[in-house]
Amino acid sequence: MLRMFTEAFGQYLISRLSDMPEKPVVSYALPGAVPGRNALNIYMISMEEALELRTNEQRYEMRGLEWVASQPPLRLLCKYIVSAWPASGDPAEAALGQLRLLNAAYKVVAKLKTMPAASLPPELKEPGLPLPVIALVKDDLSSRPDFWISAGCSFHPAFAFSAALSLPVEQEQYDHVVEEVITDYYINGEPAR
Repeated sequence: MLRMFTEAFGQYLISRLSDMPEKPVVSYALPGAVPGRNALNIYMISMEEALELRTNEQRYEMRGLEWVASQPPLRLLCKYIVSAWPASGDPAEAALGQLRLLNAAYKVVAKLKTMPAASLPPELKEPGLPLPVIALVKDDLSSRPDFWISAGCSFHPAFAFSAALSLPVEQEQYDHVVEEVITDYYINGEPAR
């Protein structure tokens, strides 16, 4: 699911920037240049369950002669860093190209509230699941030199966004559901009438 969402998001972003003269490609590896290409790098830096977005209410529905309990989906909060990598060999032109790419990508992400359903693969459009929620977030990691050193490159400006994804949980089937409960009350050992 994470791979499908990340690839779908990358393709959505690149499709929105296809009219730029830079014609960027998308990269999902550690941040870094794509030789001979203008690139936007989308790199996931963290994921955790978003407990505040999850409900605990099960839904029951009849399928044939069986009751099926639908567990609420897990809500996963994924954080990504987006950086731009221009192909130009001229340092001044590369810096300006980087700013144009990053600015264009930032504007696309800033306008999103949810990932459009038309851009998602069928597995992420399961009925009853909310669409992935997209939000720009504060980024503490990409401003640290050790992050860029560990990626094997020099410092680059970047921005971060989060995506709240819904992950379906397996359904449980119940063969014998109690449909009626009869309770007898006794007073002094005698059934109450």
